[in-house]
Amino acid sequence: MTKRTILLIAVLVLGFVLSACMSESAPEIIEPETVEVEPETETHSMAGRTPVYWYIGLGGGSQPDQIPLEEEFVRKYNESQDEIQLLPIIVDNTYALKNLTAQLEIGNAIDIVGPVGTAGRSAFPGAFLDLEPLIESTGYDISDIDPAFLEFYKEEGALVGLPFAIFPEAIFYNRDLFDAVGLNYPPQTYGQNYIWPDGTAEEWNYDTLTKVARVLTLDAQGNNATNYQFNETAIVQYGFVPQWSDSPRAVGTLFGPSLPMSAAGNAAVSDEWKAAWAWYYDGMFGGQPFIPNQTAIDGELLNGNAFGSGKVAMATTHLWYTCCIDKTIVPNWDVAVMPSYNGRVTSKMHGDTFAIMKSSQNPEAAFKVYTYMLGEGSEELYEIYGGLPARTSQQEAFFSSLDVKFSTNEVNWQVFLDSIPYMDIPNHESYVPNFSDANEVFQAFGSDMRVDPSLNLESRIEQLITDLNGVYHN
Repeated sequence: MTKRTILLIAVLVLGFVLSACMSESAPEIIEPETVEVEPETETHSMAGRTPVYWYIGLGGGSQPDQIPLEEEFVRKYNESQDEIQLLPIIVDNTYALKNLTAQLEIGNAIDIVGPVGTAGRSAFPGAFLDLEPLIESTGYDISDIDPAFLEFYKEEGALVGLPFAIFPEAIFYNRDLFDAVGLNYPPQTYGQNYIWPDGTAEEWNYDTLTKVARVLTLDAQGNNATNYQFNETAIVQYGFVPQWSDSPRAVGTLFGPSLPMSAAGNAAVSDEWKAAWAWYYDGMFGGQPFIPNQTAIDGELLNGNAFGSGKVAMATTHLWYTCCIDKTIVPNWDVAVMPSYNGRVTSKMHGDTFAIMKSSQNPEAAFKVYTYMLGEGSEELYEIYGGLPARTSQQEAFFSSLDVKFSTNEVNWQVFLDSIPYMDIPNHESYVPNFSDANEVFQAFGSDMRVDPSLNLESRIEQLITDLNGVYHN
């Protein structure tokens, strides 16, 4: 048995190749150092089967409550046939990009990556297999997939993924928090106005959302953010948060889609994005705050999951967030339509798929697993990841499964279907030159916005543009 050099980087691995499924060629991730390790014996491997390694974490899938479900999915698949051994590698999303880069650089076997969205795919341009030859050779049926979504998953003409799940954006809102202050719920149909308790109607735009959110932001004495006695140092409830969608590109796109690059390839920021960032920053650090800053999100009140804490009244986020609402903490919630900005509505779209690496040692076997994931096994995966099936034939069953999951609560799922026509084009995760480095520049800017109450935002935006140009033209 030969030794195998394993590159180990400082990552938090929430789960990895199941111990009962370990084989000699399984990628290993343990302590932060580079060593040579003696592989375990193959006592626990499934002799004679083709190994297919499934890398989870580049997109969704690394939340602690998802991991046991993924492991159960793998167990069922391996028991359902005797040809392939599916081996999951689950890495915390924070570190998955760098970890996968390292795994590929040293030639570790990775076959399927996913679920993965636009950002994850953009970080590895040219690394994924064109599926069309496999679709043609196997006769795989894609007739009930909207051709527009097939185009969504093409890179330079290559179909690098089949649509698995789409994640429109909507406003999640906590009915109990609205009821407690006597406010009406936000509208659930595009084009409807917001109705105040006195019957006054206002366009459902970001100005109206801000007014509503301030009434829903309370201090320890019960004063809301519009009250002159409001104590912003003792907030116990917030009115709004961009839930786990707080990257600068995502926040900017709330006010309108844009690519942060000119036709000439230079960094550029639209007026809509500048306005969105100013609104967001004021919502955290202005005179009437209604959005939690980073310190508040990480604190005991919100504990890293702001809306899921039950202490935030509204959140813009995607359908995948159904994965992470504890119905014992937030038992009474629903969804509403996205607000407009200057008359235009944008519902950001996330689109997840599973992709096969070009470097896969067993692409045909990987494609068999792949089609199982999108077919027979898809119902279980939709329950784990919360995505709306791109195949229209699977959508009714998906929403029915969510009704079962949240059986004590009624949700108007039609809002997500109605949001699809308002998807952001260009997408807020679209490729830009040196994508990973550019993403780090945006993350630094976003972090500054969320932590610095004295930030000169205009100057910081100019610095962002300078930094992006340095990355784009590197």
